[in-house]
Amino acid sequence: MSLRHPLNRLCLTALATGCLLGGAIISAAPAHAVPDGGAVVASPPPPPHPHGTLLAFSVSDEARAKPDTLSIRFSARTEGPSPTGTQQQLNQLVSSAMAVLKDQSDVKSTADSYTVGEEYGPHNRKSWVARQSLTLSSQNRDTLLSVAEKLQKLGLGIEDMQWTLNPETREKLEQQARLGALKKLRQQAEEDAAALGQTLLGLERVRIGGHGPGGGFEPHPPLGAPPMLMMAEARSAAPPPESTADMQSVRVTVSAMARLADRDAPSP
Repeated sequence: MSLRHPLNRLCLTALATGCLLGGAIISAAPAHAVPDGGAVVASPPPPPHPHGTLLAFSVSDEARAKPDTLSIRFSARTEGPSPTGTQQQLNQLVSSAMAVLKDQSDVKSTADSYTVGEEYGPHNRKSWVARQSLTLSSQNRDTLLSVAEKLQKLGLGIEDMQWTLNPETREKLEQQARLGALKKLRQQAEEDAAALGQTLLGLERVRIGGHGPGGGFEPHPPLGAPPMLMMAEARSAAPPPESTADMQSVRVTVSAMARLADRDAPSP
């Protein structure tokens, strides 16, 4: 059948031209032209995993040492019918404690919180109570325990006692644990890759620390004597304190991303 209408012939011509152009564009998309009139070569399809497999893992190491700093927190407490008199008694008590510490150059002292308020005792008896905390620390255990005994005889009570590491020792332990964890890092990555039937290409995103949401090193729980609370009337008769240092550990964790690939796959 002949096409008599000019408009129909024009539409069919445009449709045929568009199909030919579209086919040329689609077929030429994956090809790269070679200069100097060379042949057109199509690019090979990309591999299914061009960048290998990523494995997230972590290792830890720790260093141990005996703590060398003993800290004792004391509580000074006075009670009376008026706030002014109660505060004066507390100030005298703390001044007496400071006089004991005046000649102790190897004992560090810190005066902490100071509070005054009304409290109810037996039979609904109301009185004013003033309190202040005092913290002593020293690397000389015997000297500190001797001072603690004197403060107990003055009327101060021991709230708690703990052993800690001084900053220099802690820093050395952290460095030792960090280097130990880094040495384990690649060995662990190679072992994990072998267990998965793959080979290790390299390590990425190495991070030191990262314990919990806050990161950083693991906390060091205080070791030593448990907290001791003493009633005010029994403070002067309390036995002298004793404390023995136990070993403390500093642990460091190192995390990383290991890039793995099949054993027969070419290295990138």
